[in-house]
Amino acid sequence: MDATPASVARKQQSMPDFVAAMEKAGLLLRIPEEKRVDELPMLMEKHYDKAIFVERIHGSEFSFLANAYSNHAQYAWALGCSPAEIGERTAELAKGRIKPKVVASAPCKDVVLKGADVDLTRLPMFLHHDRDGHAYTNDNLVVTKDPDTGVTDWGIYRSMFRKINEKNFDMTCTSHRGRLNALKYKARGENMPVAIVLGGPTLDKIAALAGVPPETEDFEVLGSFYGAPAHLVKCETNDLYVPANAEIVLEGEVITTEGWVWDEGPYGEFTGMYGGGMKHNPRVVIHCMTYRKGAIYQTATIGGAHPGFTDNMLQLPAIESDLYAGLSAGGIHVVDVRCPAPGLSNIAYASIKPQGGGDAKQALAIMLTCSKQGLPKIAMVFDADVDIWNDERIAQCMAFRYMPDRDTIIIPQCNTMSTDPKITDPDKPFVCSKIGLDCTIPLVGDVQRSHFDWSSPCDLGPVPKDVEPLDVATLTKDMEAFIRAAPRSWKDILQHYHGQPYRPLYQAFSALRDRLGRHSDEPWFRYAFLDSGLADATPQEVALSNHDPRHQPAPAAPRNRTAAS
Repeated sequence: MDATPASVARKQQSMPDFVAAMEKAGLLLRIPEEKRVDELPMLMEKHYDKAIFVERIHGSEFSFLANAYSNHAQYAWALGCSPAEIGERTAELAKGRIKPKVVASAPCKDVVLKGADVDLTRLPMFLHHDRDGHAYTNDNLVVTKDPDTGVTDWGIYRSMFRKINEKNFDMTCTSHRGRLNALKYKARGENMPVAIVLGGPTLDKIAALAGVPPETEDFEVLGSFYGAPAHLVKCETNDLYVPANAEIVLEGEVITTEGWVWDEGPYGEFTGMYGGGMKHNPRVVIHCMTYRKGAIYQTATIGGAHPGFTDNMLQLPAIESDLYAGLSAGGIHVVDVRCPAPGLSNIAYASIKPQGGGDAKQALAIMLTCSKQGLPKIAMVFDADVDIWNDERIAQCMAFRYMPDRDTIIIPQCNTMSTDPKITDPDKPFVCSKIGLDCTIPLVGDVQRSHFDWSSPCDLGPVPKDVEPLDVATLTKDMEAFIRAAPRSWKDILQHYHGQPYRPLYQAFSALRDRLGRHSDEPWFRYAFLDSGLADATPQEVALSNHDPRHQPAPAAPRNRTAAS
């Protein structure tokens, strides 16, 4: 894989350049054969671990891109870091602010369709999942403004087809800024201007989901991810601006004055299930379509048989970033964070270096509540010696570093995503409980930390050259001197005599064993001679008993009484 993709330079890429760079990095499969739109869902499912680029779609003027931000390898490539560094890197970039630069025009203005010429059926739409209410556009970077402050927000919202010039938006999550902006317009009795950007490099998507304060101009954050001003171009029919590297832009208004009353859904969700049911959301009227000639239509994959490898998993780096920043701000020495793909954004791990006895529990509380995505629902915290990218190590720690009665925290009534099938009515305000598992070694209490050290196979390394074999008598005498010089573990002894035949070595130790005890230098408990005074961990003779101390001793039997007594 190319370790230095074009996006590492963090310039504002065009989509053709982005596709070429992904292909060069081995992250994208190009399909030159013409495909029907109904073939696209199975193509995406078949190649779930790579982006796919279909050059020709039957009956459409657009080519097709999907799965371009679906896994940690793609996020790390876009950011120019390792998967383990994604959270820290994203959190750091999200702190920056670089004001954008407005340009007069951009390729997304090659074709401009307004009013009666607007026709959403130009886009290559298809039924993604069997029970979907209709075709959706999923790669929707939705640009809105707070009507009170004028601050621009962009975020990803799915949008169902209604008519050739109308769509729905899923705006049910109560913490999302697009919804909050829409509610402000509704309170004013006004509809909300909107611009929908279809198609953009992965770096743009990561920047859009970065956790930042609500007063932040999102395009200034995008500039931080580029390391240079983001170039913006003004919309044709409203006062919003969109990135100049957009492929397709839909301009319109969210009809907030009608309320959240129009049917939207159901849909195969990021959970890999059909949770969420049919919702009610506002409709969107599209007044203008603009796009680049020969544009790439991008969709975001979601759900299906491999839900952990879909574009909706862009939530993973977003949440990892939020958690890393939140833990750091909370005074926790965080080493790494990870949202494992099979956990579908609802499970998160963090490794930390606890400085105080309560750090682990406080870290869990932060992890469960600090992300603007309203996720995760399950958090686990581990010590810094745990590789949280190793699922076997995670399971091992859950089994033996976690004690349910004292290492569990539960927080009721938290924010979440309405697509969780445990949410019974997504049209109403919804909450969920969250759980945290402390899988760290306690800093306080009667705990022997060495008992938690990872065991590992013994590797004595290569045999020294020209080792002269010793007979048992010589080995015995030499071994006695070696152990009398200092207590020795069996590994110390094997290492010292590495290359000696094993049978004489064990026979020599056998000749010494009756005079050897153990030293109290836990965890090694090295061998020492009994007459040296160092064998202070050797058990003394213990009285044996078959009495179980958990039971009270049996009462003494009464003495027999004679008639005379």
